[in-house]
Amino acid sequence: MPYIQLDGQQYPLIAGENQVGGKDGARIRLSGDGSDGILASLDVGADGATVVRRIDGSVKVNGVALGAEPAPLLHGDKIDVAGRELFFGDDRRGGNTQFVQPVRLPEGSARAVHGKPTAATGGRVISLVDGREYPVPAAGLIFGRDPTCDVVVGSTEVSRKHASLSPSPEGYLLRDTSTNGVLVNGEAAVSPALLGRGDVLTIGDEEFRFYADSAPAPRAPLATLEVLSTGLLKGTIMEVRSPLAHVGRGAHNDIIVSDESVSDSHAKLQRREDGWYVVDMGSTNGTYVGGRRIDGEAPLIGAPDVRFGGVKFIFRVPDGANGGGASHTRAIAAFKVDPKKAAAAGGGGMKTPVVSQPGQRAAPARAAAAPATKASRAVPLLLWLGVLILIVAGVLILMTGH
Repeated sequence: MPYIQLDGQQYPLIAGENQVGGKDGARIRLSGDGSDGILASLDVGADGATVVRRIDGSVKVNGVALGAEPAPLLHGDKIDVAGRELFFGDDRRGGNTQFVQPVRLPEGSARAVHGKPTAATGGRVISLVDGREYPVPAAGLIFGRDPTCDVVVGSTEVSRKHASLSPSPEGYLLRDTSTNGVLVNGEAAVSPALLGRGDVLTIGDEEFRFYADSAPAPRAPLATLEVLSTGLLKGTIMEVRSPLAHVGRGAHNDIIVSDESVSDSHAKLQRREDGWYVVDMGSTNGTYVGGRRIDGEAPLIGAPDVRFGGVKFIFRVPDGANGGGASHTRAIAAFKVDPKKAAAAGGGGMKTPVVSQPGQRAAPARAAAAPATKASRAVPLLLWLGVLILIVAGVLILMTGH
């Protein structure tokens, strides 16, 4: 038996015409602006097949304006008449759920990304049966047999509210609320399941491919907090990914510490030019660094232990993560140029500068010049000695000749 669901009420359709509008006698009575008269008719055949005809005004089926020709209706179709949304259902497709071999695994199992990780934006599923595309809104997308679902799958194997798909900080999560379960890429889905780009969802006898924006490249954390306190959280590492991170019990914090001793807005971690600081936000049970309660703020030097209320952490800055806001220039010894010594060292043409570090004499430069000076003076001495020998030899020859 076909029916219309409107404002939570179900209206069975009879064979023949079923008028829709604000006029008395209409089988489906509408109220509000623009609903006067008879606006549409739902015609049911002997076999239960139903078509919708536009009589007056604007009529849309699944968001597409209806023309002069009637349009056949399928279970789950959405009809817009004068701004009112009517959901078409068929008991033959929307009866009781038929139990089949269960595929759902226990809650709380590890999540897995089958395809490429995604961001929490641009989510959509595309039916591999008819190609229809369904964007995933911020409130999520509901799959099920009920005609009010966002994605209607008219099969008795599908629950009325079968599954949901919604954005989360990690990407898009699929939650299974069905009797017979959901398959992701042919495997039983773990609820909640983190989906990846290109994953194929099987719900009943229909398949849908999931797409979303690509996930941004992961960035290394600026700092980490490792839980030192005993208990289930011991050893848990929380990443600090922004230069200003709020710590507290409330869900609005960057670092959420779910402990009664921690205030809703307890403290903040702040990176400054000279390093990291922890600032208490007026918490009830205080913030401690190295075992001492801080008054206002305190620097985090090295790898100190930090306690928020009754939960103790060790704060670390990973190797390669800059603890300050700006890089520092390494100082080296300065060099000074001595103009007088530079002039004395050069004999003409290009001048070679002589440099010296502070407190150091330039004796090596003077010593290097000395050998060249002695060599230049030795040449004339040898020349004069040779001339003298020649003179003496000539005198001896003359005397011997007499």
